[in-house]
Amino acid sequence: MDIASWFVDTAALAGVVGVVIAFVKKNVLKGMHDWATVIASLAVGAGLGAYGGHAGFVDGGIAAGAAFGVGAGFIASGGWDFLKGLLGKRE
Repeated sequence: MDIASWFVDTAALAGVVGVVIAFVKKNVLKGMHDWATVIASLAVGAGLGAYGGHAGFVDGGIAAGAAFGVGAGFIASGGWDFLKGLLGKRE
């Protein structure tokens, strides 16, 4: 397994975040739903991204890696779909 491939783009890291969150929801925090899932996805993404920045997989260091990871966590949690639903259709 090449961990560097997780940090090729945001979608790749979002896939990893999604797998981690699915594992946690199934085996650890079985009652995690809605906002807790979004927050956990953002936190896991930030943590993995910070690791990627520290390990040199993400340019810009730990802070840039964490920001990259938050974006991945947002994608993994379906955050964009949630916000579109919250705001409704715009004309």
